[in-house]
Amino acid sequence: MKNLVLILLLLVITGTSHSQKPDTAKIIQKYIDKAPVIGVLNEVNDIEVFELPKFKGRTGKFRWENGKIVAPFKTKDASFRVANGRIAYIRRCAGEFPEENAYTGSVASADLTGICGIRTDAAVTIPIQFNGVATIIHNNDCRRVFGDIRVKVYETAPDGAAQAMMPCNAIPVFRADAFTFLALSHPNSTTRSRYGRLVHDANPAVPVISTVVNSVTGGEAVGNFVVGASGLRDGRVGVIITTSLGSAHKTCDLCDDFSSNVRMTAPVTKTYPINRAGSDGRILNAANNRIQSGPLRAQGSRDGFAITASGGIFLDFHTQFTVNGL
Repeated sequence: MKNLVLILLLLVITGTSHSQKPDTAKIIQKYIDKAPVIGVLNEVNDIEVFELPKFKGRTGKFRWENGKIVAPFKTKDASFRVANGRIAYIRRCAGEFPEENAYTGSVASADLTGICGIRTDAAVTIPIQFNGVATIIHNNDCRRVFGDIRVKVYETAPDGAAQAMMPCNAIPVFRADAFTFLALSHPNSTTRSRYGRLVHDANPAVPVISTVVNSVTGGEAVGNFVVGASGLRDGRVGVIITTSLGSAHKTCDLCDDFSSNVRMTAPVTKTYPINRAGSDGRILNAANNRIQSGPLRAQGSRDGFAITASGGIFLDFHTQFTVNGL
């Protein structure tokens, strides 16, 4: 009886296998989608790794094995190159939260240990142009705007677990770091800022500025940020503007209320997502590529009555930018 049951079961299995032939292509694709394939297909082709700093020693590529990123050799003190036109995001998971750094071009010295992920994308350049500061101009003293305006661009990873600051190739003499576009840097109002012509009378019209105004202390006219094409398309890229401004003030040429120090009490940081709605519902995109950040309130007192800004005189600033390449 047992033998008969086994024979019948065997016949059913055999018949099923002939009548429902498995789709090999679907099985292979399902495996590829589930995890990286072991072999040549899982190499990270956009990054060439060198065993030693300054692009010396053996070369190789990272690869995925069983869901983990594997280095070609020891990479404690290494270097690497990212392929032209590409951007690489290297993730580390040592702490409580993962962090990502974005790279383009060549890195002559790097510690590539502790990496838990690498992804790459086509590189896109976004030029951000500084158009000036709008405020109420009573007389020429009000054009003595000073302070700092710093611009950064971020990109959030597709899984939302990490955020990277994106590289900027503004003129190096001004650069606070490789990720900052320093639109304005002027310490005080004692010497009239050479950015005076960029300070306009609360005028909504945005002037076109295409060259650096001051090659020493004034700031930069344009910052070119590199981001991922898919990040830009999917609304994972945004602009961060941190502003700390002040100005001299005088109500009229013959007035006696001159102040040399009407300033914001603290820096203000505002974020403007690209290709998706921000907190105010506004969408920054190719059809609406102007940023006017403000009003930013400054306060102070007439010189001789108070050394520090304490109240009595109030000004509002708006910083203006054009975001291109969207």
